[in-house]
Amino acid sequence: MPIDDFSKQGFGLSKLDEKGETSFKDVLSGLVSNVNAEIQKPDQLLQAQMMGNTDVDIHDVVTAIAKADLGVTMAVQMTSKVVNAYNAVMNISI
Repeated sequence: MPIDDFSKQGFGLSKLDEKGETSFKDVLSGLVSNVNAEIQKPDQLLQAQMMGNTDVDIHDVVTAIAKADLGVTMAVQMTSKVVNAYNAVMNISI
């Protein structure tokens, strides 16, 4: 799998490759909703595994937790970058 495909997988960033009008608001709201879904997935998998579902392995749960952690970390870093950019723009004197 190419690195570009991996970096956009599952976090709503694939919208950036689509042609057409995509607003900044749409990209961020897609990111938030996809990160939220990734956060809920480990809970669902763990519950299914504890209920005796043989299709869910503990390895799947740990992988989902790591993916959720990556998503949260990425969202926090993006938020920090946006706030820093906003502060830089606000400090520009006209």
